[in-house]
Amino acid sequence: MTHALQALWHRAVDSGRIVGGVLLLAEAGKIRYASARGWADREAGRCMQRDTPLRLASLSKLLSSVTVLRLAELGQLDLDGAVSDWLDYFTPRLADGSPARISLRQLLCHTAGLGYGFELPPGHAYWRAGVSDGLDSATLSLEQNLRRLAELPLLFAPGSAWRYSLATDVLGAMIEAASGLPLAAAIQLHVTGPLQMQATGFAGDQHLARAYKDTSGLPVLIGEDDTLQLDGGVARLSARRIWQADAYASAGAGLVGTADDYLRLLECLRQGGAPLLSPASTALLLGNALGDLPMASRGPGWGFGLGPAILTDPRRAGQPQGPGTWGWCGLYGCHYWVDPQAQRSLVVLTNTAVAGAWGALADGLVAALY
Repeated sequence: MTHALQALWHRAVDSGRIVGGVLLLAEAGKIRYASARGWADREAGRCMQRDTPLRLASLSKLLSSVTVLRLAELGQLDLDGAVSDWLDYFTPRLADGSPARISLRQLLCHTAGLGYGFELPPGHAYWRAGVSDGLDSATLSLEQNLRRLAELPLLFAPGSAWRYSLATDVLGAMIEAASGLPLAAAIQLHVTGPLQMQATGFAGDQHLARAYKDTSGLPVLIGEDDTLQLDGGVARLSARRIWQADAYASAGAGLVGTADDYLRLLECLRQGGAPLLSPASTALLLGNALGDLPMASRGPGWGFGLGPAILTDPRRAGQPQGPGTWGWCGLYGCHYWVDPQAQRSLVVLTNTAVAGAWGALADGLVAALY
C-alpha cells in the first residue's frame, strides 16, 4: 500500500510537475509514511525539508473554524446568532434589496450567500468593487474589505444553497470582535498554542518555500501581482502578500505552516478534539451541516461540516474512503483528508498551485491507499 503511494508521490515530484512538498500519512496515530521531496526553492537549489513551512491557503479555514467553535464554547459567540450582532456594518442584502439575516453557522458551512471572486465569471461584481479574496497584494484592512463585500448583493438567500466563499474572512473579523484579540493571537491562544504548532502563523520567514503555479510545461514562480487560471474563474495571487505588513490576516487563506504541525491538528480532531474542543463541538465541526442541500461542486455523496467537506455516501460519490471522511484543499498546492473508520490521516503540503491541491496527485494517492 505505502509502496504504491510512494511510487506515485515520487513520480509527481521527480517529473517536475510538483516542484516540492511534504507528504505525511498516519494510521491509528502512528506515522506510516513521511517524505519531503523536491525543491523548496528550485532556482536557488534549496531542497524541501520536512520542517519547511508552506502557504496553507484554504487549509487555514480549519484553524479558524476551530477557533470560532472554541469561542462558542466559552460563550463569546453564538453559532445561531446574526453576524450583525458582532459586526454592525456587515448587513448585505438580497439581489432585490430586501434585508437578509446571516448566522455564524451559515458562514461556517458556506451557506451565507457569499462567494469567492476566483469562482465568479470575468468582470463580476466582486472584482468591480475591489473585493480581495485574501490571496492578492491588496493593502486593504479586513474591515475595509468586508465593508466592500457587504455593499454587494448576496448571491442567494442565506441557508438556501452552498457556495464556497469569503465567509471565513468574515469569521476572522468576528473572532477579533468577540475575543478582543487580533486574529493571529486568537488562533495562537486557542489552536496553535495548545497543540504546540510552533511553525504555523500569519508571518513568513527565510525558510518559507517559494510558490509556483502550473503551466503547460514545468511550473513557474508566482509573482508579486499574478493570476492563476482556474476552471471556474481567475485567482489573483501575490507571493509577496505574506510579507506585507499592511495586508490583512486572512482567516480563510492566510496561514503558513508545516506538515507535521497540520497533522497534529488533524489527529487531535480525529481523536475527539481535546484539548481544543469538546466532543460535541468536534462532532459539529466534522458532521454534515447541509442537510439535504447539495454541495454542487462535489456532486452526490458529499456534504459540508463547519469547516471541511464531508463524505456522506461513498457509493454515491464513487469514493473508496469510509463514510464520514473529511478533508479540504488549498489553492497554493495543499490538501488533507481524514478517514475516521480506517483511522487514517493524510496531509500533503506542496508549493505548486494547483497540482498539489486537487487532480491527478490527490486522486491517485487515494487510489494507491485503497
